[in-house]
Amino acid sequence: MLRRSHWHALLTTALFATTAAAADQLSAAQSATVIGPTNQLLADGSDALEAGKFEEGVRLTLAGLDQPNNTLDEAAGHSNICAGYAALKRWSEALEHCNRALELNRNNWRTFNNRAAVFVGLKQFDLAMADVNAGLELAPRSRTLQLSRDVVKQHRQAALRDRWRKPKRA
Repeated sequence: MLRRSHWHALLTTALFATTAAAADQLSAAQSATVIGPTNQLLADGSDALEAGKFEEGVRLTLAGLDQPNNTLDEAAGHSNICAGYAALKRWSEALEHCNRALELNRNNWRTFNNRAAVFVGLKQFDLAMADVNAGLELAPRSRTLQLSRDVVKQHRQAALRDRWRKPKRA
């Protein structure tokens, strides 16, 4: 099984395509979403998530989504909530927000990566791999997605090993 720090690193590298500083460093193909000063709650929520304050980050981002937003910012907010809930292992809530983010914007590879992390948490490895592959179609050079592909494979193998090790009940 993956170490907790490795899993946490995967989530935190996936979370934050939405801050202005990160967006400046990424190509448009990698991240079409930037949360700027137009919604301070979304920006503050992203900062809190990046700092590992997941409950606060989710709370601030949810509050930011209650304000008027453009479609890309709304999608980015839902993607960040998905990642925050995933970090908290609140899988069903995370999945709802990832799905909403993808309804709004299917061009953010980080959302696919976030949802892949949720699917790993739910032990739905085929769906996780499908999302990693969808993300790689958008950002074929993404080291994060390449790492995520390895994470999915490792978790799938660990689940298979665990299944074979458990004694069968009569």
